[in-house]
Amino acid sequence: MSGNCSGSTHTTYSHVIVEDEPLREGFWISPEGEWHFVTEHASWIQKPENAMLLGVPEEIQAELSSIPWDFNGPGREAILRVAMDAGFIRVRGHGASVSFEFTLPMETAIQALRPFMARNLGPKTWCKFNDLNTGHSIGITYGDLCSVAWIWRES
Repeated sequence: MSGNCSGSTHTTYSHVIVEDEPLREGFWISPEGEWHFVTEHASWIQKPENAMLLGVPEEIQAELSSIPWDFNGPGREAILRVAMDAGFIRVRGHGASVSFEFTLPMETAIQALRPFMARNLGPKTWCKFNDLNTGHSIGITYGDLCSVAWIWRES
């Protein structure tokens, strides 16, 4: 990929970010950069058929299935953490901004997010990257992120 955003496209899919329309949906993104639309992160990834679609390893699927799901409780938090600790990235739209949550190292996560961002973000989309292991966050527009050389380095 080149060092700019010229390759990004904008679609009219309702579940994908469109530059002039606010994103209010969520996604899970695999460590390989594949993504799936979700309505609620914990309950979606806990279903074996969904986890399989995303490429969640069987041992992680078993661990996810064993956790009691409870809305906004410790079970939900445990499900999210198990998935993220296995390298999956949680994405949620908040209108004109998008948050990315992960437990991977920051650079690794942003590298994994490159295909999703190039396909779905416009240059003015505000991105918030949250490393839940360290507590560090980065906030930047996608357009400005495109000018950061290490983002486009081949993995």
